[in-house]
Amino acid sequence: MITIFDRYLIRELIRPFLAGIGGFVLMNLVNLLYIFASLIVQSGVPVMVVVRLLFYNLPAIMVITFPVAYLFATLLAVGRLSRDFEVTALRACGISFRRLCIPILVASFGVSAIGFWFNDQVVPWSNRQVMELVRTLMLRQQKPIFKDNVFFKGEGNRYFYVKQIDQRTNQLYDVIVFDRSGQIPVVLTAKSGIWSGNDWQLGNGIEHRYDANNFVAAELPFASRSLRVNQDPQTYYRHGELSPQEQTTAELRRHIRELKKSGVDTKASEVDYYLKYSLPLAAFVVALLAAPLGFRFGRLGIFIAVSLTIALVAIYYVIMSIARSMGNAGMLDPVPAAWIENFIYAGIGVFLLWRVDRR
Repeated sequence: MITIFDRYLIRELIRPFLAGIGGFVLMNLVNLLYIFASLIVQSGVPVMVVVRLLFYNLPAIMVITFPVAYLFATLLAVGRLSRDFEVTALRACGISFRRLCIPILVASFGVSAIGFWFNDQVVPWSNRQVMELVRTLMLRQQKPIFKDNVFFKGEGNRYFYVKQIDQRTNQLYDVIVFDRSGQIPVVLTAKSGIWSGNDWQLGNGIEHRYDANNFVAAELPFASRSLRVNQDPQTYYRHGELSPQEQTTAELRRHIRELKKSGVDTKASEVDYYLKYSLPLAAFVVALLAAPLGFRFGRLGIFIAVSLTIALVAIYYVIMSIARSMGNAGMLDPVPAAWIENFIYAGIGVFLLWRVDRR
């Protein structure tokens, strides 16, 4: 049941939360503008190009800002209630501090949901716009026509290599297919081919058959040969060119699945995939920690709230950076590498909440 106090506390959170978003977004934009200013002065990039770059970077900044702003709002709101003895009065009426924190935690779920939607739907699109703008308007570089030295593992024990692919026409040049799915290995070589849908149409090639001792038993030339690869070229190009930050969770999940089929190490991509969930949920995690800290230190004023926000955010991102690097290097599994900072902050927050009511 939503009580008068719940609505009152949520109203206390709204103003500092919006102020925090505005302040932190402005600081990040000013920092980006400082970096981009040299492009205007030294490289002669039009001002409107820089404005567009700032605009397209805004969604990614917002995702990072939501947890920080909510941490600041929680520290400030709980601190104000504690400083004016409103928390003390409510606890004297038999209302536990944990009960007082329920609207804070519920609202944090809403902030996390908004952050996830931004991170999953808006940020990949905006990051693609940034990369396209950098490539075409600033560096004057077009999308490469040819993709060289393409290698991937197909289903079963089949390996595919292409020296060069024309991405406009899907034309293949110098193709090698090593098939060990049967009892006797087979190697196909072809001078050319076409990648059509999930099939390769090879031309002017030779099928090499081997015996049990791995010696060549027969060489069978062919003018045309159809080969099933179960991978669409457009999907391959798109995912291969996009970073994890430019893909939605569904796209990145499909990309990881395809990379695993090709025998590629996907640890780094998996860490980035799980970060797409853990980073937005940071708003809930920091709320668990900020509520008891705001009760304990909030009476000291807004300066302490700002200082605690900066310190907690810095520690959070240091832990996240170290864990992510360890996950990319294979020293940690992808799940703990993406979630360990949330686990640590949530554990400390639950302990402090228990200590507040115990005292």
